[in-house]
Amino acid sequence: MSALVIVLRTVAVLAVAGVLLGVGGRRGGPETRARHRGGSRGPVVANLASFGLFLVSLIIFSGSADGVTALLVASLGSSLAIAGAALVLRSRAELGPAWSLVPKAGQETGLVTTGPYRLIRHPIYLGFALLALGEALAFRNWFACSIALCGIVPTFAWRARAEEKLLSRTFGEGYALYQERTKMILPYLL
Repeated sequence: MSALVIVLRTVAVLAVAGVLLGVGGRRGGPETRARHRGGSRGPVVANLASFGLFLVSLIIFSGSADGVTALLVASLGSSLAIAGAALVLRSRAELGPAWSLVPKAGQETGLVTTGPYRLIRHPIYLGFALLALGEALAFRNWFACSIALCGIVPTFAWRARAEEKLLSRTFGEGYALYQERTKMILPYLL
């Protein structure tokens, strides 16, 4: 049974690898990037620091791979990680050249309101939160789970608020209308 748990944990890790390999992609050249107005780097740095701490804790404090409970939790965790990775990759593909590690906005790329963005304004952040929680569950690492809930999720909320200010300044009334008809992070709820 522990071999199956290890396989499920490997699947969860591969979900992260898929996201990390898939976040590159096409972007505009230097002259296109220079024309975009950017947002604050503070939330991004805090978010990356949270993820760093999360990954270290994931390695150090992994739970046992033995037993039925480990199998059930690893199954749930790897499924959640795969769903989160799929949401991140789909949302990233929908953004195309509008994607950036540091929030940016420009009339050249426009306001993306299709795909997952028709339901929520920040599906990439939701996907990464699901991915982190899935990883923590797959590894039965309650310390990493608490870092995800108390570090990663709040820094994504900070990033989302900073990004919303930038998008409001850039797209004005169009973004205000988009905010009225979509939720920030959870479809139909929040």
